[in-house]
Amino acid sequence: MGSEPEPTHTSLETLQEALQTERITYVDALNEDIGAVVESADQLAFDYVVGDVSDYGTSSNDHVHFDLIHEGSTIHCVLFGYKRSTIDTTIEDGMQVAVNGSLSYYEDGGNVSVIVEDIVEVGEGTYQRIYEQNRQLLDSDGLLDPDHKQALPDFPERIGIATSATSDARKDAITSIHERYPDVDIIVQNTSVQGDDAMMSIMGAISKLDDDPLVDVIVLTRGGGSDKHLRVFNETPLCRVIHKTDTPVVVGVGHENDRTLADEVADRRVMTPTEVGEIVPEKATLETELETLEDHLNTAYTDTVETTLETMDDRLTRAYNRTAESDLSSFEAALDRAYDTHVRDELTDFENRLEQARTQYDQQRKREQEAAAHRRQRRRLLLILAALGLLVVALLLYILLPP
Repeated sequence: MGSEPEPTHTSLETLQEALQTERITYVDALNEDIGAVVESADQLAFDYVVGDVSDYGTSSNDHVHFDLIHEGSTIHCVLFGYKRSTIDTTIEDGMQVAVNGSLSYYEDGGNVSVIVEDIVEVGEGTYQRIYEQNRQLLDSDGLLDPDHKQALPDFPERIGIATSATSDARKDAITSIHERYPDVDIIVQNTSVQGDDAMMSIMGAISKLDDDPLVDVIVLTRGGGSDKHLRVFNETPLCRVIHKTDTPVVVGVGHENDRTLADEVADRRVMTPTEVGEIVPEKATLETELETLEDHLNTAYTDTVETTLETMDDRLTRAYNRTAESDLSSFEAALDRAYDTHVRDELTDFENRLEQARTQYDQQRKREQEAAAHRRQRRRLLLILAALGLLVVALLLYILLPP
């Protein structure tokens, strides 16, 4: 691999001739001169510089970086790693400290920093006091009461995001949502998230999203920043607007360790814009759960149907047996009654027929007896007539034949 070509510069003589002035310099030379002035100027010398700690953090090379803020002005401070063990003060954002050190001008970046030699805590930071006062006020008004928080919908269909339309926070929030559930509709309400007009801009964006009946959840988010850049999210007017929305509000501001009053007032806090996606379910997980539920439902349906059929079969069998027994008992009783009725009718008919037969027999016998008596009378009459005849013959013979 060949070496990179040497950069070419227009000579100062050429530039001086072209610009018609000898007072020309390059950036590196200017920064070197500024550094020499800054680091040697007696009027910039100090024993301590006082301000509020903001954006405190430790770099990968174990150096401590933080900003000192006072009345809206900021200067960067660096505490080298080898000096950390000599500092007794525990540094935290919001505390007011006096820093002993020296000014250093970073020529490559054109930045002035304080190289820290010692740190002395001198009190609670101005903004920390304002923060605590605001928090107490919001708490006394009930805005921090967990009972006043709204529940987020389980399956939001449209999410409104209030953030800078050109920020990485917007991209991170949208990406994290759509990675979990691509079908969610997202609308972005552009707003300033730092600067003098940020509070009014954010409140207007939230109100506009709250007026949209199709928005199910409002997300207020921005990326990381210094403490002073996040202070707008501790303003009580903004917190009151968040509290009064009819739509649930989620706040994700800064990094994981950044906390604001807007976080506490919101219905839910997420630590960073990339975690905004946690407010929607994972579609893949839902589909897996749905498949599992479907399997469980099919199994439960089959088991229920089988159990129900078995139960119904048992109940039907018992009911059939009870009905059959009842019907058989009723049929048997009816048959007994019918038999008794039939036998009774048959006996009555038989008795009637027998009575008729007996009557006929008695009549026939009477006729026969009368006929027999008549015959006997005839015989007696005939015998009498015969006897009379014989008597007449005898008399005639007696008369006709004298003795």
